[in-house]
Amino acid sequence: MDAQQTVQPGLVATLRRLAATALATVQNRLELLLVELQEERVRLFNALLFTAATMIVAVFTLGMAACALSIVVWTRFGVDGLWALSALGLVTTLLACWRLRARLKHWPLLPETLAQLKKDREGLMNGQ
Repeated sequence: MDAQQTVQPGLVATLRRLAATALATVQNRLELLLVELQEERVRLFNALLFTAATMIVAVFTLGMAACALSIVVWTRFGVDGLWALSALGLVTTLLACWRLRARLKHWPLLPETLAQLKKDREGLMNGQ
């Protein structure tokens, strides 16, 4: 009977430690998830800001092209400068669109959380 009484408290203590470890792991992963969600919010804001800048440059380019075309009809003097500005605006718009596309293409979603969950799974599979 004494053997059963000594086993029970040891088992209960082990189960409590196991539950505490599991809860600590879940809390740690949730905190990491919240940090990454905040980072994603900042990235989204930056992408929206960059998109707005791209649209402003595109509108400027179209306006400059329209001005250049109008002036070409009236006179040829000074048109080369306006066309150069229009070409510069077009190049800037294309570069901005290319950069935005590259940024959105390589946008990892919650990479650290996924890596930690994968590490946890591998640890459980290997018995660590």
